[in-house]
Amino acid sequence: MNAITLEKRLDVLWESQLPFVVFRLPESKKVTIFFQDDKQLYTTTDFSESGFVMTSFENSEDYPFIPNSKIESFTKPSSQFIDNQPIVFPDSPKSKQEFVNLVEAAKEEIAQGKLQKVVLSRFLDLHSEKKPHKLFLALESKYTHALTYLWHHPLVGSWLGATPEQFVELTPTRTHTMALAGTQVYNPDKPPLWSNKEKEEQGLVTQQLLLDLKRVYEKGEIEYSDPKDKRAGNLVHLCTYFTMPKLKTSLKNLTQVLHPTPAVGGVPKKEAKNFILNKEEYNRSFYTGFLGPITSDKTSLFVNLRCAEWKSGRLRLYVGAGITSSSDSEQEWKETQRKAETLAQIV
Repeated sequence: MNAITLEKRLDVLWESQLPFVVFRLPESKKVTIFFQDDKQLYTTTDFSESGFVMTSFENSEDYPFIPNSKIESFTKPSSQFIDNQPIVFPDSPKSKQEFVNLVEAAKEEIAQGKLQKVVLSRFLDLHSEKKPHKLFLALESKYTHALTYLWHHPLVGSWLGATPEQFVELTPTRTHTMALAGTQVYNPDKPPLWSNKEKEEQGLVTQQLLLDLKRVYEKGEIEYSDPKDKRAGNLVHLCTYFTMPKLKTSLKNLTQVLHPTPAVGGVPKKEAKNFILNKEEYNRSFYTGFLGPITSDKTSLFVNLRCAEWKSGRLRLYVGAGITSSSDSEQEWKETQRKAETLAQIV
């Protein structure tokens, strides 16, 4: 089906205000829609059902999902025109100072040996006249290397995003995950030069993920790559890929071991999460949770990065930065600005 057909179908779904999720997996040529013909809120406690699941950063016991009992598939649309003019957010002195203070508080905890790394975040509110499904089509066109999605449920909300970070992929024979850290602006003419801070952050994330995986797999069952560059739109990250045998425990057990990943929480995991919950002073909700389709054939879950929440003309963008002992508060603020500017181009 062509792009107009997909767009018209999304028009109809949006006007119905019934629950649906539309998504495209990284590099895929297929866009998929799961939808409902009622407004019931389905939840899962153990990920045994088939459908598209959304989980929060705090990771409650009931996870909303949209069943895949009603499915439609479309060929990936042709690339849309997107205004790539750079978007620059003016520094808000109050917001900037609050974030700088938060970074300095984290660095003090690190200096005292309580933390090694913690990921701090904030949000920005933008006015947008575009409907969420129009924003999704722009995201889908721009971020071919990421999971792109729009989730809508009248009892939960409307979320959309383009995330490059795989949380868990399960096939009948293998399990995959990744450690992602470090961020630079992508330059097609110049490979990134990673700083010691970025390499340190990637090393902490990789080692914590390795420790977590050893709670589920034998040491000899875990294979992982050297850090590689991974592009996500106009950004590039350092990424280590992990491969293990078929999962022998439950998916819920694996998610509880891995979430939150050190790429969105920190190291040590418990202390970093507590710092975030006590100091950030806002609810991350689905930002830095995990999401994706679960079926009997394959499970593809991703960490919910580069995302936004839509509410009637307002788009709330969520951005974060990893803080280590060598972090510079000013540079971390600028990194969150860059990430926000990247996502805001679709608005």
